[in-house]
Amino acid sequence: MNENETRIPENREDTIDYKAIALRLWAKRKFILRLWGAFVTIGFFAALFQRPVYVSSCTFVPLSSSSKTSSSLSSLAALAGVSMGDMTNGESLSPLIYPQLLDNVDFNRELMRIPLHFKRYDEPVSLYDLSTDPKYRRFTLGTIKKYTLGLPRVILGAIRGSGPDVILPEDVKDSARISAYTKEEFKVYKAVSKMLSMTVERKDGYLTLSARSSEALVAAELCQGAMDLMQKYVADFRLEQARDNLSYLQARADEARAEYLTKQLELAQYTDSNRGAPTATSMTRREQLTSEYEIAFALYTEVSKQLLKAELKVKNDTPVLSAVKPVSVPMLKSNSRTKTWMVWIFMGLVISCGLVIGIDYLRDKGLKWPADWD
Repeated sequence: MNENETRIPENREDTIDYKAIALRLWAKRKFILRLWGAFVTIGFFAALFQRPVYVSSCTFVPLSSSSKTSSSLSSLAALAGVSMGDMTNGESLSPLIYPQLLDNVDFNRELMRIPLHFKRYDEPVSLYDLSTDPKYRRFTLGTIKKYTLGLPRVILGAIRGSGPDVILPEDVKDSARISAYTKEEFKVYKAVSKMLSMTVERKDGYLTLSARSSEALVAAELCQGAMDLMQKYVADFRLEQARDNLSYLQARADEARAEYLTKQLELAQYTDSNRGAPTATSMTRREQLTSEYEIAFALYTEVSKQLLKAELKVKNDTPVLSAVKPVSVPMLKSNSRTKTWMVWIFMGLVISCGLVIGIDYLRDKGLKWPADWD
């Protein structure tokens, strides 16, 4: 039986003739073995030179500290005449808010400047310095890939240009409402975005933050740094209004205290100077000063209560990321050279067999390429 006789016949009954397919693949075994061998070789070198990947993760539950107010704090507030009943029912922020921080410009600008301990450097280095400082640049396989397989992209990038940095006007900068990356920061951001990921379990309400790196310690430090920044940014987001109210009440409390002390001193001085001559005028003046003092004291007391309430509100509403599984340094790599090679082997076999079937199908439809295909 020659190769022409083992061509897959056109099936007019829309059924698959597995025996004919098997015979055709056997007839083209030399082609399959050559192409498969190429995939096996490429896969071997890909597995041999692949960089290890370590993944460090942290599982946490967003809570509000108002849900765990201590009894001693409640008692202290009660002594000051402040009811904490309306401050113990705060709800946690939606877990869906947390992944949005991974795209926050200011968040990433701080994250890329966190010092990390790389094995090849004696001092901690941030991802931003590692990418932009010439003294940390070194020749790697990534450099070879960039100027071989990635050469067309490099050429197109040079032709198009990256454009100038976005320069924000001073009034926009001062408003702190608009942020922008520089060209270097945006390159680092794209690298950091590949290193960090977050998953949300909506049903159970917990989140998992993961960081990946070629070094185990760096992955753990990046994961912990991202979680610490997340705590800070979420707290700022949640407490912005409460802190504005606290600042306003603090200023009013300072004014009320100053007025109270002034009236207290005036009353004391007047009482001392008119101790021996209790005239009707002096008694009337004393009653006026006493009334002003009592009003100032009542105002100071009320503002102090409101200030204490605002301080407790800020403390109790601070979001807390309760770690169910804290960050740890991973001991095992998440990737495997054997698995990588096996993927290439399997992919090569599937593609080789698929090409035989696909080319036969196209030639049955009138395709003349390849000319020596039997």
